[in-house]
Amino acid sequence: MVQNNGYDQIQFTLNAPCPYMMNLLAFPVYMPVHKASVEAATDWQTNPGAWTSEAGFVSNGAYTLKEWKHNESMVYVKNPNFYDAANVSVDELHFMLSADDTAILAAYKAGNLDYADTVPNGEIPTLKSWPDFHVIDNLGTYYVGFNVKSEMFKGKTPDQANKMRRALALLVNRQYIIDTIGQTQQEAATSFIPTGMSDSHGGKFKANDDAYTYKDQASCGYYSVDVNKEEAINLLKEAGFEFDENGKLSSKTPLHINYLTNEGTGHEGVAQAIQQDFAQIGITMDISVEDWQTFLNDRKSGNFDVAREGWLADYDDPINMLEMFTSDSGNNDMQLGK
Repeated sequence: MVQNNGYDQIQFTLNAPCPYMMNLLAFPVYMPVHKASVEAATDWQTNPGAWTSEAGFVSNGAYTLKEWKHNESMVYVKNPNFYDAANVSVDELHFMLSADDTAILAAYKAGNLDYADTVPNGEIPTLKSWPDFHVIDNLGTYYVGFNVKSEMFKGKTPDQANKMRRALALLVNRQYIIDTIGQTQQEAATSFIPTGMSDSHGGKFKANDDAYTYKDQASCGYYSVDVNKEEAINLLKEAGFEFDENGKLSSKTPLHINYLTNEGTGHEGVAQAIQQDFAQIGITMDISVEDWQTFLNDRKSGNFDVAREGWLADYDDPINMLEMFTSDSGNNDMQLGK
């Protein structure tokens, strides 16, 4: 640690080049915390965030949390001890906490909110004409996760389970989801790494990686986004499923899926679209909608068959998208290696 202009500064010496180091340091996990406050919580070792569960905890940012009505609202006030407090021009911030995007939009229209980051999907066509409606690019991928230990794969070999997952992916009409549910110029994902993510050479990962010519230069990815019902059926047959003369699953080998998602018109709309896609060949699917915290807990504990997943990059490097699939990752919702 060194001192500069009266402020303590930390100096890092890297063992190897890390092109995304500066981005990483801007990530909240690197922000300092008050050790005594953290360890004051009785279960701090197993629940490291317990010390921030109520308003009034010690922080070091431009604001402190004055009031927190869980699942309803938060009030932040200017922190007089912030190093640059003289240049913080807003004294108080009020946040509305809600998973109900219809209620959020109503509050915005009524003038009770200055900013909203979610709207009901059915309102998007109208809102696009508003001068204050903006679509902001984001590095991330929306996807479906399969619990590899789910009962739906019971009795199947790893190869058969793989073919089941591949078949289901071939049935999903991604462009329909973009056009009718997303409606804000999303791109169909041809790989897990999103378009625009940087590489380690000062360029863009997809633009510089020859592997993206594997199938089709125009698709810029490893996987086709086209619906292929015939190939899906063939894969399911190889996985042990039988079909009738109409291309529907036989009653002898049914396939039923429980799909888990959290609240929100967009997430529920995607689930319904996938449900319709699967129904084309006789797959039945139930949709379970949970509040955010319950949803997170069920995914991490593996209490699901198929779940909606998504990852927005914490920092601009492909490793941030890929490291979650290691067996020891805290985001290994798919229970890989467990």
